[in-house]
Amino acid sequence: MTPDPRQERSPRTLQFLLGLCILGLLILIPIVLAGHPAGPGLTPQTDATVHVKILAINDFHGQLPDGQKLNKEPAGSAPVLASYLNATMKSEKADGTIIALPGDVVGASPPESGLLLDEPTMLFFNSLAGSNSSASLSAPDSTTSIVATLGNHEFDKGVPELIRKIGGGDGTTNITHLVDPYPGSKSTYVSANVVWKVNNTTLLPPYTIKNVSGVPIAFIGADTMNTPRIQNAAAIADVAFLDEADSINRYIPEIQQQGVHAIVVLLHEGGDQTPYDGPTRANETVTGRVTEIVPRLDTDVDVVLSGHTHEFTNAYLKNAGGNQVLVTQAYMYSTGFADVDLTIDRAGGEIANKSARIVPVYADQSPGTSPDPATAAFLAADEQAVAPMVNQEIGVAAQNITREQNPAGESALGDLVADELRDTMKADVGFVSAGSIRADLRSGNISWGDLYSIQPFAGTVVSMTLTGDQIRRVLEQQWQDPLPPHNLMVSGLAYTYDPARPAGVRVTDVTVRGLPLDQNATYTAATVDFLAGGGDGYTTFKEGKNLTNGPKDIDALTSYIGSLPQPVDVAVDGRIERVA
Repeated sequence: MTPDPRQERSPRTLQFLLGLCILGLLILIPIVLAGHPAGPGLTPQTDATVHVKILAINDFHGQLPDGQKLNKEPAGSAPVLASYLNATMKSEKADGTIIALPGDVVGASPPESGLLLDEPTMLFFNSLAGSNSSASLSAPDSTTSIVATLGNHEFDKGVPELIRKIGGGDGTTNITHLVDPYPGSKSTYVSANVVWKVNNTTLLPPYTIKNVSGVPIAFIGADTMNTPRIQNAAAIADVAFLDEADSINRYIPEIQQQGVHAIVVLLHEGGDQTPYDGPTRANETVTGRVTEIVPRLDTDVDVVLSGHTHEFTNAYLKNAGGNQVLVTQAYMYSTGFADVDLTIDRAGGEIANKSARIVPVYADQSPGTSPDPATAAFLAADEQAVAPMVNQEIGVAAQNITREQNPAGESALGDLVADELRDTMKADVGFVSAGSIRADLRSGNISWGDLYSIQPFAGTVVSMTLTGDQIRRVLEQQWQDPLPPHNLMVSGLAYTYDPARPAGVRVTDVTVRGLPLDQNATYTAATVDFLAGGGDGYTTFKEGKNLTNGPKDIDALTSYIGSLPQPVDVAVDGRIERVA
């Protein structure tokens, strides 16, 4: 009779089998440890796990050319960034690599991108998504995919233009298209909290699921819900921006039902932290809105790739379930990226280990000293296309005229731009948000491209009438709650404020052209359409009357610089004073 395989084995047989198992373990453990050494905080790589690398680049803002600095060293540009990404992928092998873009990929871009409708930036990232890119650039890894979310600046040109940039098709430009017809983006764009007002459905898919070596990973996107405070109202009239945490959490059960438990959030909202080198440290102090959002996220959220504040973040914060969430942000303008390593358990699909390094992209250090050749060639063709317009000489700067603010909050370049607005509209006073001034003016020849980089928004200069009381309230709004992201630069007026006094009564003295501000008098005020619509939270401007449109901001600035005595020499003159 054939023995029943289900019958119990004898104790002697079981002892023999147990001995073989123990002997095998004693032999295999040293071999496994030798082949897979476990560094501090790292899980050994085995066939039971998958190693995923995420390279997160936040707030790129179309910064294809050089000219940026980080820690006072030259940093950034597309060719240098590509060399770093390429080197990272080659030296740190993973089962799969995903590039993540947590918003503001474009917007407030320099002319190399902005003049061509930011198509060059989209083509640059297409080149990183695979070897068959429309831009014909070298791809570090043909299996690399890209996931992106929306930032507030993606809406600078309105929703239809945003959809075109993602989906493809030619827009209207006075110059050319580097690739014609423009093919659209190869990145997978997701956003859970930007919805159409008409039916409350999402503008884009809320999430996507990427498969790496058989293991699924969900990526959910969210833009800052404060976008309406910092974006031109007309550009976002048809969409609403919902609470970030609520919107992300809404889709977690749907993701879980598909058997996915590795969840990464691309969040265009951030914080700040003291920078450091190396892998993620425990017990780091982080400030900012990201610290309010992460604790409300579902217990299954593992990683938050943040942006928006242009700062450094590399820390563990706890979600609603008390579980650690890896939170990163890597500066801005192509000057850094977050190198994120995830170890995922194959059996359960859970992230077993997560850590990151924030990598500065220095141009004067290897591999930045060897910029990616294909990307450099692409940038050269781009620069040649815009050269006839960009290289027009407008004037000469006697010295560097910068956005750097003194302790009172005044800058030489801010004074210059505010003066230009007031002069253009022949107004009594002028206002501009410090955040609308996007580049410094370096000494020497001033080109049209230099001025475009300072004012890249294609905004409209406007004038309105404000009462003296409204002017005072505008100034006081610089310290309101919530705090505006940027303070104001002014022209035609001078004021003193006392930071020790309560918000709302900090302005102690205001003069207009040397005379005390008359609360009941009416003044003409010049600004740009962004502020006139209440941008950056300065809602008092919306009370202005007799709104009059002037020229485009870049045209006004070009004309003004050309009219000044040469060389242009501007310094802080004390129009903003702070009580010590």
